[in-house]
Amino acid sequence: MSNISERIKELLSRHIIVADAAIGTTLVGGERMTCPDTLNLTEAERVEAMYEASIKAGARIITTNTFLSDPLMLKECGVSHSTEDIVAAALSIAHKAVEKSEKEVFIAGSIGPSTRNISLAIDLTEDELRSSYRTLIEALAREGVDIFLIESITDVRNAEIAAEVCREVAPERPIIFSAVLSKIGGLLLSGRTIEKYVADVERFDPLAIGFNCSTGVKSVVDNIELLTRYTSRPTYCSPSAGIPDKKGKYSETAKKHTETLRAAAERGLLSIVGGCCGTTVEHTRSVAQMARHYKPRKME
Repeated sequence: MSNISERIKELLSRHIIVADAAIGTTLVGGERMTCPDTLNLTEAERVEAMYEASIKAGARIITTNTFLSDPLMLKECGVSHSTEDIVAAALSIAHKAVEKSEKEVFIAGSIGPSTRNISLAIDLTEDELRSSYRTLIEALAREGVDIFLIESITDVRNAEIAAEVCREVAPERPIIFSAVLSKIGGLLLSGRTIEKYVADVERFDPLAIGFNCSTGVKSVVDNIELLTRYTSRPTYCSPSAGIPDKKGKYSETAKKHTETLRAAAERGLLSIVGGCCGTTVEHTRSVAQMARHYKPRKME
């Protein structure tokens, strides 16, 4: 077990750890932009300011702006910059923000679902997906992430391939798995049950298991409670601020986000908690203020 894993587990035995809010929607706002990851190269100060605000608001985990940075995804987005250049810039910015804060903050390397659900793809092989993930994961490890965050999982097989590469490249680095939920309770967006999802990812000895984005905070909180029936590990809870309207506006305020999460905190269900699409630094600040009053989920 790495020193980072040990330290995070030590903290999780005493505190709910707050993660940052949305990266993409925070940076892009109402703009139309295919790949916000390129802002690491073109608007580094803007990205750094986002991290500084998140840390000041109470985030102790910040997420790299690399969700779309595997080579397959960059190609689909029409981006000519390399994965290596984008990741190097992303980690340079994140490390700088952490150093300026003089606080203990962990950097989670975002690994998105890439371009295809591999279980259904007819134009992509597992080897091709694995190679794309390897390029991203090797870059994240080389540039010094503390945690691998395999997020927005729809096809669990994609997540398994990413995790296999993580364990090959940096076996000591902790992994968090975070899936997207269906509107139907107890199911991932792919239709896989939460029970099966947990069974699939447990073999990688994850730091935490949970959900992000989905249809808003209530859906994620309801399913976190179900998740705890199948695993004793820390939970990861990073809901969106609801579903955007036609103008791209998200409906769930920081207050609603926090009060719904408070209900989960009161039941001892939360370990790591943050926000996904549509959430802002105001959500982070509100959640951090709430979380300090509750104990984290008990680990066995």
